[in-house]
Amino acid sequence: MDSVEKLKSINWKELITNNHKWIESRLVNHPCESQAKIVSRIFTIPFSGVIQEHHHLVESMADAIEHYVFDKEALAKMKADGVTPFRKAAQFFGDTNPVKDGKYGELLLYILSEAILNTPMVSHKITNLTNLNDQVKGGDGVFFGVYRENLSILIGESKIYKSFSGALESAFDSLDRFTKSYTSGALGHELFMARTNISSNFDFETMELIYKAFTPGDDIYSECVKTHPVLLIFEDAEIKSIEEKAINKAEAERLFDAWLTKKKEAIKSDIDAKLIKYPNVKPCFLDFFLIPMTDVGEFKKSLYRAIHGIDYKEN
Repeated sequence: MDSVEKLKSINWKELITNNHKWIESRLVNHPCESQAKIVSRIFTIPFSGVIQEHHHLVESMADAIEHYVFDKEALAKMKADGVTPFRKAAQFFGDTNPVKDGKYGELLLYILSEAILNTPMVSHKITNLTNLNDQVKGGDGVFFGVYRENLSILIGESKIYKSFSGALESAFDSLDRFTKSYTSGALGHELFMARTNISSNFDFETMELIYKAFTPGDDIYSECVKTHPVLLIFEDAEIKSIEEKAINKAEAERLFDAWLTKKKEAIKSDIDAKLIKYPNVKPCFLDFFLIPMTDVGEFKKSLYRAIHGIDYKEN
């Protein structure tokens, strides 16, 4: 079996070390929309009564941070040394303003890319246990596996904005930098960082093959398609309006479904417009995770509280 077929035959889902099954009860996964190389997946926070409460979501996200920051070798070493991995992982997020910190979006993108796309993360965030500042200076997540029946290098992009239009514009601007050159610039940096920091979650043979897949010019690399999982978390005032109007959960869900039907059309139109504005992105597969909510700032503050155990206090 040649190297490409060997990689395609791997059950990539089995190589995901963290159990993300909880996502099924924390987010409502609405039917996805597909057209050519574009997939749009809308996830929403379930109604508790007439309110979309994100408490359970952020608690489960916080529980996932140690697997996001460290690979299984690092986790095993910490446990053997009597070190609590969660505490170390929390240090990676640091005492930074959660509203401005992009790590919170990256964390959810990691969870969704592994849970929904079944593509394991290639590089974890910490390379040196003795120095938590020794972080992999990459993008918002690099993954690998079989995507839509093709071997694929997946480079993630996450945006949390007050508006959908702002999040989408920022995401396409970033994707444009990746796609203008396959072997230099932003993409070249991501490929270099990925192949020099491959997770120990893979066995040695698989690590070697992934290394080749992330090396421009190699035969395996030439067989891989480029995919961008894109997480967009954004506010929409209509959700708050639905919460205020509805008198019970059933009515809230009915009003929300009616709103979502219209929103899907607007989202499709906006993505189509961006593909015209950014033609360099068209050759890539784009897989959007779209999460509308009432208050993105409060969502990130809640996640900070779940990770650190205290509220963030601005200086």
